[in-house]
Amino acid sequence: MIARRTALLVALVSLAMLLAACSGGGGPLPHPAVTAVSELLELRRSDARDAAAYEPYLSDPALAEALAAPSDEPTGTPRVPTYRAPYLSAESTSTADVAVVWEPDGAFPDWTPVTVFSTELTDGRWVVTDAIETTAAPGPLLPEAD
Repeated sequence: MIARRTALLVALVSLAMLLAACSGGGGPLPHPAVTAVSELLELRRSDARDAAAYEPYLSDPALAEALAAPSDEPTGTPRVPTYRAPYLSAESTSTADVAVVWEPDGAFPDWTPVTVFSTELTDGRWVVTDAIETTAAPGPLLPEAD
């Protein structure tokens, strides 16, 4: 009887440790719209010149073509300044706003301090439908985004 309880206790502790390890232990995952905007911004920072790379993140294929268009800058030059971590500023069942606060950068002297990307859930993926430039950052929807 004691051996059975000990075995059960060991199994429960092992299961709890396994579940804790699988959970990642790092808090909640970001909203998928935030992930999509982050990935889109990384493409811009890396100066991706392939429209197909942008298409999964945008509602308008013509915009993907425009973002991939050649530039006067040497290939590999970031096309956007550095930025703070994008965060969710508004959400409904099929739309979400993702705010990006840009870091001041002499290479981008006229860059607006904040951009709010409007996203929409389309065919199971979050795509950018609009981008609004502003000088005031909206508050985060989730407090941990501060």
